[in-house]
Amino acid sequence: MILFGFPHCGDFSESYHAWSGELPASIRFHGVELLQTGLSMREVYSARWEQALEEAVLSISKQLVPNEEYVFVGHCWGSLLAFEVSHRLMGAGLREPSHLFLSGCSAPHLLRTRSEAGGLQKEDFGCQPVGEYRPPVDREQLRSRISVFTGNKDEHAMIDQLSEWSRYTSKICDVHVCEGNHAFWQADIIRWLQVAQTIVEREYMT
Repeated sequence: MILFGFPHCGDFSESYHAWSGELPASIRFHGVELLQTGLSMREVYSARWEQALEEAVLSISKQLVPNEEYVFVGHCWGSLLAFEVSHRLMGAGLREPSHLFLSGCSAPHLLRTRSEAGGLQKEDFGCQPVGEYRPPVDREQLRSRISVFTGNKDEHAMIDQLSEWSRYTSKICDVHVCEGNHAFWQADIIRWLQVAQTIVEREYMT
């Protein structure tokens, strides 16, 4: 089993370091490396977003082993990147991830733009698209199970809207609520990643 961790706004290496070092030998952690750094939701309409998708697909493709299960983990911008990379892999005829663990990100059709986020602090704008983000409406659903995580005070990923992610998969979509705001993963990353690890071990390692 390979578990791919996607970069996000902030310090990627510190976010996953403590947890991934404790994974059992049967699960290999691989951080998706991009040549570009400091990317965020601001970039989703730019050439940098397209480049990030291509880099992520290439990085993951090099690690895949035939018939080996793999899953994605992402937070905020990393969640959207993981979702879109899954479609790129499917479009290339490659097997999709078995599971997407997405944190702090609304379903694509519900992402709020900066202009709609008037109540947020300026430092939070990096987690908001500059313009309206809409995925193609005619593409096939993923065949990956989706687990969505949010903080109970996260204004970027409202609890009552997270079930909307279910429209993007033909498999189960479940929602997990943690304590805190959009930065809940900084204080509680071990706990929610351990939930993801537990699901992986229960569903895919038996």
